[in-house]
Amino acid sequence: MNDCNLVYRIPGASWTMELPAERLRTLQSHAQHRGWSKETAGQLYSAAPGSDVVRVDAVTKLPARVATRTGLRLDIPAIAKEREAFFEQGLHCLGFWHTHPEPVPSPSSDDINLAADHAKAGRVAFAGLVFVIVGTASAPDGIGVWVHDGTALWRAALEMEPGTTRLSSTAILS
Repeated sequence: MNDCNLVYRIPGASWTMELPAERLRTLQSHAQHRGWSKETAGQLYSAAPGSDVVRVDAVTKLPARVATRTGLRLDIPAIAKEREAFFEQGLHCLGFWHTHPEPVPSPSSDDINLAADHAKAGRVAFAGLVFVIVGTASAPDGIGVWVHDGTALWRAALEMEPGTTRLSSTAILS
C-alpha cells in the first residue's frame, strides 16, 4: 500500500486530503519500530489548502528539544521559522504529524489538547488543523488522520474509491 496515494475525508467536509505515496513513505520512515525509538514530529504543507482536494505537498521533521518513546518537546522558534520559509515558497502549513509506538495509532488526551490549542489559535487563518499520527503498522492501518476545528477532533475516513469509505468518521470531543 506504500505505493498508493491515500485520500481522506472529514465527515461533512466538501474537501478531501490527498497523502501522496512519496509523502506517505516519508512519514512511515519515522515509525517507532524499535523499543528504543523516540517520538518524532513534523509539519504538513500544501500549495493549495483551499481547494477541493488538499494535497500534502511537503512533510518535514521538526527538531525536538527533548524526545522520549512517548513524548517530545518541540523547538517552537524553529517551527515558526520553518513555516515562514515554506510560506515564502508558496506552501501553507496544514498541521502536524507525529509518531506513536503502537500499530494502529489513536490520539492521547495530550494530543487532543494540543490539537485543540493550535486549532483555536489558528481559527482566523484556517477552518481546521490536520493532525496525523504514524503508528508501526503498514499503511493504511498505521496512519491515523484527524482534523480539529477548534471544537472537536474529527477522524478522517479513508476513501477507497470515489464516494466510498473504509474507516468510520467519528468525533472525539476535546
